[in-house]
Amino acid sequence: MLFSAHVANTSPLAALRRRTPQPAESPGLRSARTATCAPFTRGVLPRPQLGREALLACWDDAAALDRFLADHPTGRVFADGWHVRMELIRAAGVWPGLSDDMVQTAGSKAKTVTGPSVAITIGTAYLKTIVPFVRVNSGLEDQFLDTPSGIWGTAMTNLPQRLVATLTVWESPDAALDYIRTGAHGAAVAAHYDPAKDPTGHTFVTGGGFFGFRPLSVHGTVGGTNPVTANLLAGRI
Repeated sequence: MLFSAHVANTSPLAALRRRTPQPAESPGLRSARTATCAPFTRGVLPRPQLGREALLACWDDAAALDRFLADHPTGRVFADGWHVRMELIRAAGVWPGLSDDMVQTAGSKAKTVTGPSVAITIGTAYLKTIVPFVRVNSGLEDQFLDTPSGIWGTAMTNLPQRLVATLTVWESPDAALDYIRTGAHGAAVAAHYDPAKDPTGHTFVTGGGFFGFRPLSVHGTVGGTNPVTANLLAGRI
């Protein structure tokens, strides 16, 4: 099982028209979600980066991802951007589109990883709680911007699918875990997460969770606002 996270600059119209790739049309694809990015900023209201698209996906193996980037129309779009290939090392909840036990898949791998890590939070938002969710999320973004061990990050949304997610890159798995457990994020977890009630979400989202990854390789470059390059983790993986 291989995970990947992709970012590409396209256009607002193209992003709106983008159809999420389906496993049936791309051999070796196990799950995929597409979204519009929004850089982390200070302030309550999110600022969507129209024309900056993201893809979060799970594959049977690297060969399946290579075929997608070469042959699939959406894959060719993201082939021109930036992406990171990853191994799952920590999990809480479920990954949308997968029936695998993610906690079992991750096992205790995080204990042996000392280099940088990638974290993804993902879920389906409840419309009735969207206003308090935005307010709470603003505090989490401020915390990330104030955390030196956070290397790069972006928020992601797909409004028609009610998908909300974040993609962050950290100096280590422990740095990501410390962010989750402390400050505004730690307070939000204590106030809004009840695993007995919903192990796949909390007050604001469901059908998702938190996932930590070991980056295997980084490819490509995306310029403009909130740029990210293949040198992001140079010398670290």
